Amino acid sequence: MSEPLDDAEDWPVTRFLSLVTKEWVAYGSEGVSLRRSVQEIARQHDARAEVQMQPDSAVLSVVESGRVETITVVSPQQIERLDRLTAMRSVLERAEAATADLGELTDELVALTERPPPYPPWLSGLGIVLFALGFSVSVQATWQQLWVSAVTGVLVAAIALIFGRSARVAPLAPFVSAVAVSVVVLVLYHQLDLEGGAILLMVPALFFYIPGDVLSASMFDLSEGRITAGSTQLVYSLFVILILYLGVVFGAALTSTTGSELFADAAPAEFPDFVLWVGWVVFTVGFSLAFSVERPHVPWVLLVTLITCGSQQAGTTVFGEVIGTYLAAVVMIVVAIWISRDPTRPPCVVLALCGFFVLTVGALGLEGVTALVSGDPVAGFTDLLKMLTIGAAISIGLLTGSVLTPR
Repeated sequence: MSEPLDDAEDWPVTRFLSLVTKEWVAYGSEGVSLRRSVQEIARQHDARAEVQMQPDSAVLSVVESGRVETITVVSPQQIERLDRLTAMRSVLERAEAATADLGELTDELVALTERPPPYPPWLSGLGIVLFALGFSVSVQATWQQLWVSAVTGVLVAAIALIFGRSARVAPLAPFVSAVAVSVVVLVLYHQLDLEGGAILLMVPALFFYIPGDVLSASMFDLSEGRITAGSTQLVYSLFVILILYLGVVFGAALTSTTGSELFADAAPAEFPDFVLWVGWVVFTVGFSLAFSVERPHVPWVLLVTLITCGSQQAGTTVFGEVIGTYLAAVVMIVVAIWISRDPTRPPCVVLALCGFFVLTVGALGLEGVTALVSGDPVAGFTDLLKMLTIGAAISIGLLTGSVLTPR
């Protein structure tokens, strides 16, 4: 971000809002929410402001004391630091008071950006493993799926932590993880004669990278008319899915695996139905560790996750998968908005993010692309069409819930 002013202390509103915008680009994605806050803060402090959000940048314009300042902010996404996004919400709400000292709040924001993660690296790595384990029982409810997901989850956690130390190599982590997971799973598949499709054994560990939340949010942006932001997010989501697919293909080539072995039918379930709920509890704990949700806020995230899961199951049983997913998205966003109204609780985006993963639209994209180019075009097109259909249902559900529940 370029420094907007030579003497920033003379322009406290501009200085504060420029830092807020930079942090919001890094840790959040709700452009509408940011725009509302920026406008209100400026108004309370005798200024005017407008912001235009993009997925990794923003343009902020501030009119303060007769001076117009336009600032372009660019910041890489750091969604794994949800603790900072939660803390920033408190700063924003206090800044909306006309008596607030923006200089002090600016210093608080600066300190916030330098705050270390709430959990040590090894605990964040454990979160990735629990993330995979919790999701695995929704893919195949078998002991085989569970122990393979534990092994591959440890592998992905190690790669994520090692590559995460350097911003230069971090973008390679999804591809390297996909290759490593693919090779390990396929070697085990051949040596131990495992049951079920090999791709199903890979998905839980790679789920950490699958951008189902971004894909759904992109369709939400498109449905609200934010064409640039929505299309950019959509292209990015598909790009990440293609990276993961390419890693799976590399692993298949290295182990001489055929497409039919990748897409065998799922193994028969070995666990009772209640284990699915236990899985989502484990998943939420893993999500909270991996994405830095602080401990007092974990129960609220878990509540939204379980309500989303229950709503999806009930809706699917009665109306089918598409309508059931739509209703689950409506319920998820309504509950998240209501809970987030209390300033002591996490913001809506933190509460809803884990629920996005429950709806699992991104996993369909990975399965579809892999099937399409592995000699099973019917299954590939079916999964891709299902991904787009479910993604659209989620986005319309979010839009419906947002309309029904004003913030």
